[in-house]
Amino acid sequence: MNMEHKLQKIIVVFGCICILVAPVCADTYRWKDKEGKTHYGATVPAEYADQPYDVLNNAGMVIDRIEDTREPLEVRAERIVKERAPLISDEERKRQSDRLLVIQYRSEKDIHKALELELAQLGYDSKIIHQSFDSTTTAIREQVRTVADQQRAGVPVNDEKQKQIEKLYRRLERDGKRLATLDSREARIQARFQSELERYRQLTSESEEREQELRRAEARSDQS
Repeated sequence: MNMEHKLQKIIVVFGCICILVAPVCADTYRWKDKEGKTHYGATVPAEYADQPYDVLNNAGMVIDRIEDTREPLEVRAERIVKERAPLISDEERKRQSDRLLVIQYRSEKDIHKALELELAQLGYDSKIIHQSFDSTTTAIREQVRTVADQQRAGVPVNDEKQKQIEKLYRRLERDGKRLATLDSREARIQARFQSELERYRQLTSESEEREQELRRAEARSDQS
């Protein structure tokens, strides 16, 4: 029974999301890996987030070409939602958001769990990038030591070795930017869930107050 309730909740939430942001739900991202192979997906993986990519609609048409990847994906997604949002009042949009919030979460504990899940995924991406950053740092240290030994021995450093070192430094810089992006993304996720938690508390508190007032009114009616 509990599983059925969870399934119904997921279906309802998904339906509400599609209603609110239907133009964006159909979007697909297209990007290329290091070998030049084209990939499609609902999101661009973290390791390719700094490369240009295309945004396709549900008909497979390219509706946007992203060359400047300094803007994080979630920030761009929020901006696209706002740009394509239906022409409804801010008040109605807020009511829709509130309805979705109370449908999506049954308690504050659910909000904390959802936050933990997002941070866990972010932590996985961060771990992979940190591993790349650390291995690249080690490789640079070894290459520089080798070059220094060669120079002390009077052996000239060939161009290929220099290119390898430059390539490692570029990779290190790229990993550093990715880590900075993840840190910024984590801060936004924390802020978003804190805002949702505060609004959820306000909504549930107001609901409890209305229920109490209704019970008091019923009690007064029974006494009369």
